[in-house]
Amino acid sequence: MAKLKYCKTLLGHNNLDFSIECLQSFLKHCCDEISLQIFEDGTLTAADEEKLLSGLKNSAIIRKKERDGKIKAVLAAFPACNAYRNTTNFAQKLFDIMLYDDQDVFYIDSDIYFLKKFALPELDEMPVFMFDTQNAYSFSPVDLIKINIPVFPNVNTGVFYFPKNLFKLDFIEQLLQDQVLTKSFNKCMNWSEQTIWSFLAAKSRSISYFDCKQLIMADFALKTDADTIAIHLVYYFRTHIKQLRLMDFPDADSCSKINLKIHTAFLNKMDFAVEKLIRKLKRLV
Repeated sequence: MAKLKYCKTLLGHNNLDFSIECLQSFLKHCCDEISLQIFEDGTLTAADEEKLLSGLKNSAIIRKKERDGKIKAVLAAFPACNAYRNTTNFAQKLFDIMLYDDQDVFYIDSDIYFLKKFALPELDEMPVFMFDTQNAYSFSPVDLIKINIPVFPNVNTGVFYFPKNLFKLDFIEQLLQDQVLTKSFNKCMNWSEQTIWSFLAAKSRSISYFDCKQLIMADFALKTDADTIAIHLVYYFRTHIKQLRLMDFPDADSCSKINLKIHTAFLNKMDFAVEKLIRKLKRLV
């Protein structure tokens, strides 16, 4: 019998049909039995909820208005955290999914499309993230030098596991009160939540990444091979789903085990600066 695993996701009214299709691919192809908790961002309608519950088996909706009291009570002693949660929906992916209960968090975004059967690895004690093709963080290389706080490289929170005991609100409060980081978050709010997760992960001596040949980040050209299990269709790459619908991915009888790769080195400041410079030059070409 497949082992029951609990998974959380955050979504809203926008692009709902796309979200459902991606989450259906996750539930369909996962060889483990998944109980999906849908944390809605406060924008779902009654019709949206009906569509979600009918389209996604073993799912439950955790409404924002029903969890607000509990989350706000926990954040009452952390004014910067509370203000951040009230500023952007991205903060719900940080606070709500972690503080709603006392469990470790296994989370998936609703823009990841799965192509074939897979089995999840054992997730226990060590943080696990997707491996990004860039260091998609709010801070600049100069900011990183100024704050001098270690961070792991290439963290992407499209799919991740995080142990409850490593989630420290006092540390997040410190980050959100730092003047350098606050300025960087205001400039690039979309990456702020992922940036905070990467700082939190650095409290662990090591982290793991899901094999980047199996769980891949989408690019301008749609590239898949025999190793590909899922594609993170971020932002404008969501249009790739039209091609994926037309491609034939026969489901094998066996499940492909998702591999983990342990990483212990923090982000090198010089490498980060060079990466940013190269990307800037490419945009100018």
